[in-house]
Amino acid sequence: MRAPLSEAARLAFFWFGIQAVWGAILGVLLQVRLVAIFGEAAAGRYAFFAAAGAVAAILAQLLSAALSDRAVAAERTRAPLYILGVALAVAAIVTFLLGESAATLLVAYLGLQIGMNVAIAPYQAAVPEYLERDAQRAGSAWLAAMQSLGNAVGAVIAATAGAALTAALLPLLLLGSLVVAFRSIARVVERRLPRRGEATSITRAHVNLFGSRAMIFLAFYTMLGYLYFWVLGSGLGNIAEPRAIAGGAIVVFTLAGIAGASIAARAGGDFDLRASAIAGVAAFALATALFASSRGIIVLSFASVIGGIGWGAFLSADWALGARYVPPSARALGFAFWNLAVVLPQFFAPSLVGALAAILGPRGPWATSRLAFGIAFFELIVGMLWLARLPRGEEAMELRGVGRR
Repeated sequence: MRAPLSEAARLAFFWFGIQAVWGAILGVLLQVRLVAIFGEAAAGRYAFFAAAGAVAAILAQLLSAALSDRAVAAERTRAPLYILGVALAVAAIVTFLLGESAATLLVAYLGLQIGMNVAIAPYQAAVPEYLERDAQRAGSAWLAAMQSLGNAVGAVIAATAGAALTAALLPLLLLGSLVVAFRSIARVVERRLPRRGEATSITRAHVNLFGSRAMIFLAFYTMLGYLYFWVLGSGLGNIAEPRAIAGGAIVVFTLAGIAGASIAARAGGDFDLRASAIAGVAAFALATALFASSRGIIVLSFASVIGGIGWGAFLSADWALGARYVPPSARALGFAFWNLAVVLPQFFAPSLVGALAAILGPRGPWATSRLAFGIAFFELIVGMLWLARLPRGEEAMELRGVGRR
């Protein structure tokens, strides 16, 4: 039985609210708040905050995923995890934006990571349980589009709204997106036995998928974390506030990502998932090379568009690849381990740049950001080569339509 397109969009809409929060906090506001409290030492403190947040996110997601799978096994709803996670995240957002001390900022940021990941863990499993296998590429494209749109909205809010207004808007978006998607994602879905050909244990494909995804997201979080410092050191302060310029670049990047996801989804009949992902990463790598080698508003604009299109194309295939290999008998926990390829880079991206910066001693935000983008380019090349080791052809899922159990 086919589900209306609007039903698939509603299922993915919670991702919009989640990514609006991440787009605002990780892309702009964490750096802005660190500068406000620590001044010129903010770039160094960023590595510590990002690493601590990543550890909290990993622990929260693994625990929530285990509880989620246990609930489904007992034919209970995952709803309490969504509600608990969002409630904690809302309180943390308000504290993060309005707190005035370093200790308050750290506690709020850790609370935000915990709350968001408590909700994310069961949500990742709900989508493949709702969609039939031959529709999972369509579901992945919807998630990619919602991620890009959410990041764009979050970046606009972070770049233009004051702290008090942002403390109201981000919780409203998160809560509203949960309300829209709640009926679909909170319903009970019975466990099913694996189909013939579906992975039930760790394989070489699992390792290759995890490794390539980790390298690609390592580069992404390097770009996201150091874009503000790139703008700060690029001499663009005479055009507008660095916060507004960085936020605008993220908006352009994420809106271009919607176009990239749409292009990749429409080309699903001609290219397998692996080819779509590799092409997207190649475009993202080109944008990263531009950031590493030059500066200026033209470079910022062009790289944001090219990088966004590539990133959207990669995301359109990324989740569907995960759904292809995560064992159906442990959806939430399997996706939680798969998602470590996203969470761990939040720790290692700033830590790696920070360690190399301490050794090489770049002076000022511009030199540090150039180093960061150079590292990101290398990581993307490794990620592409790793992606090429994944199975292709008959192992790939093509776009057939949006289905429902």
